[in-house]
Amino acid sequence: MNHWDGIDEFVQVVKAGGFAAAGRAMGVSKAHVSKQIVRLEDRLGVRLLHRTTRRQALTDAGTKFFERCVQLIADVEVLAASLGEAQTVPRGRLRISAAAAFAEEYVAPAVAEFAVRHPGIEIELNFDQRIVDLVREGFDLAIRYGPLEESTSVARRIAPRRLHVCASPEYLARRGTPTRIDDLREHECLVGTSDQWLFRGEGAGPLAIRRARVNGRWRSNNGRTLLAAARHGLGLVQLPDFYVAQDLRSGRLLTVLGGWEVGDVGVWAVYPSRRHLSANVRLIVDHLVERLPKLLSASHDAGL
Repeated sequence: MNHWDGIDEFVQVVKAGGFAAAGRAMGVSKAHVSKQIVRLEDRLGVRLLHRTTRRQALTDAGTKFFERCVQLIADVEVLAASLGEAQTVPRGRLRISAAAAFAEEYVAPAVAEFAVRHPGIEIELNFDQRIVDLVREGFDLAIRYGPLEESTSVARRIAPRRLHVCASPEYLARRGTPTRIDDLREHECLVGTSDQWLFRGEGAGPLAIRRARVNGRWRSNNGRTLLAAARHGLGLVQLPDFYVAQDLRSGRLLTVLGGWEVGDVGVWAVYPSRRHLSANVRLIVDHLVERLPKLLSASHDAGL
């Protein structure tokens, strides 16, 4: 049973001065209005209207109920308006999840710029290597990297991200240079959050991804730790360009398997739904699309 059933009809009858007039105002029949009010009275267990063949009048209970209903409808309208405003006016809390390294270097400055432009928004930026459940954990947005798993969430690409397999000259002189993906089985690989490295599929288009399982005695869920190990000649590593760009320019690290490198696997803004998207999420995603590529380009040009 809907507790709201009959209330709109009851209020309209009182305001319009009759069942027929209320029906015309609501676009329904007089009989429908009468039936809804009878059901409302039965549900409440009181008579709200005295009815005669010519007119109807409020009972004492009906007068009290009408006054409260008018206030209730006004409160609902104010609430609806405030919720609608929240969808269009940037205000309130915005919770963002992102993996630490890239987010510390690039996402955090971009979000700080956004916060300056929108002082009405309270920012909560959480760094976490795991993939959070946006809905269950109450996040408005997540920043994710590389090929995305199947999901009902909405994903928008906000920046480029290229993966490189590389090693120090000392390691390659000692162990040789791999020329095929299968050669990785004979090499020490520095393993990150996943023991599967991504490559472009042979003979396939640029979006086809091949996964190769790797192994080694050095493991870490931190990209800078993997980079340090690669610099010390401990093995091959697959890292995004923002980690290794400076080392590749200086020759401290050398790229291998260049013909198999994955192209732009992207940085993505992921949010639960496109429907009724809040102003906060829409604005931050648009801002990241605009600013992140520029921040990445500036840092690469500076050799960072």
